Amino acid sequence: MSATDTEPGESPSPFYRGFKPRSKMSWIWRKTRIWTWVAETLIAATFLFIFVNFAIYQSRPRGAPPFEPPDKITALDTAEPLPFDSSSLQSHLDHLVEIQEWQRPANLKVVALVFFGRRRYVSVLNCYLQRNLVDNGGLLDEIIFVVKTGDEDDLQYLEELLQKNPKYSSYDANGGDLYSGMWDVCEKGVMYVKIDDDVLFIEDSAIHSIVKRKFQEPDLLLVSGNIVVQPAFAWVHYHMGAIYPYLPEYQPATPEPGAPPFSTWRPSELPLWNGPDRINFTEWEAPPHHRWLPLPSGVDTDQTPITSVTYDPHGPGLLEWTIAAQQHYSFLENLEKEQLWKYKFESWDFKNERFSINFFAVMGDDIVAMKPLPPDDEAYLTIEYPKKTGRHAVMDGHGVAVHFSFRPMRYGTYDLETTDLLDRYRAYAEENICIKQRDVM
Repeated sequence: MSATDTEPGESPSPFYRGFKPRSKMSWIWRKTRIWTWVAETLIAATFLFIFVNFAIYQSRPRGAPPFEPPDKITALDTAEPLPFDSSSLQSHLDHLVEIQEWQRPANLKVVALVFFGRRRYVSVLNCYLQRNLVDNGGLLDEIIFVVKTGDEDDLQYLEELLQKNPKYSSYDANGGDLYSGMWDVCEKGVMYVKIDDDVLFIEDSAIHSIVKRKFQEPDLLLVSGNIVVQPAFAWVHYHMGAIYPYLPEYQPATPEPGAPPFSTWRPSELPLWNGPDRINFTEWEAPPHHRWLPLPSGVDTDQTPITSVTYDPHGPGLLEWTIAAQQHYSFLENLEKEQLWKYKFESWDFKNERFSINFFAVMGDDIVAMKPLPPDDEAYLTIEYPKKTGRHAVMDGHGVAVHFSFRPMRYGTYDLETTDLLDRYRAYAEENICIKQRDVM
């Protein structure tokens, strides 16, 4: 028998051609070698996969927000802008139905606590306060202006409001320590909706939404509205796709003699932006009452201020007025297009992290239990007391409100007051919200 001959029932192997096995154990050895080769190949592929993904992870941009979105919000599971999902719009519509059907308990008193000091903002906010009074179909039984100003013109304006509105009252907190004394007016058995005086827009469902959630989930310490222009949440709204490319008008057009006064709030009436490829905001001189203009279609936000925002309560979203300006014009665009759903989500648990308390619901019982609050009431309400009690502060993603600006934004040469934004919010309110108080505007 030749070396290439086979035993009955045996096929020659291409790996061992010319070799005649001497026993059946040789076949077992061959098969073992084959399976060993397969296993080694799989192990090598696994290590290659791990190495490639680790390299991608290491090459990611540094300075990413120091948190994991999936643990904090059901609507976000990616750091990339989210495409429109019809289910999110349907969820928003379903929530509106729930709000309309919810009946406030007869023994629940709801009071707005407005931290007052600046007429130019409150003259816009007042329309939303009026709209949300019980007498006008809202939830607010009364409104207390907590006064922290000595400006005579502002105080005179407040006096005019008090005389014309029996549901309005004031509380003098000028002697208090920073903001802590402003909470002394709170009583047990009352739910308070704290509102900063520079909140310039309140969605019709916003107060209903935060009051309903706070009442139905009493273990929560406080429930914030979904605030546009809030330091950390600028990052969230940006990655949800609610912020658009806007830049300041580089060379504002000179108004023609006899032109009508400013009256529009709609971004659709703005011209497209036309200017240099980059703007150095440290050298740029902002003209008074200037506009921000939309970039041409197809241009993304890469060269606009919003790209520097981070999820940080003390980050660029607190410090840079240009980031706030871009958020405001983007909001007005969403408002005009009736797509505030772009900001919507279910709930965001801050998990004892600091956030800005511009618009939120809280029970007076909890405020009384905290007294006396320290000067930094925000840190105590959002970090220290939640840690002490195990009761969290959350943001209700269904009720949108807009906050104008923060004090650090006003430290530089220019700020939001050099834009036309305040007039735009006033124009929107006069057109759509103000009903009875036009003579007080």
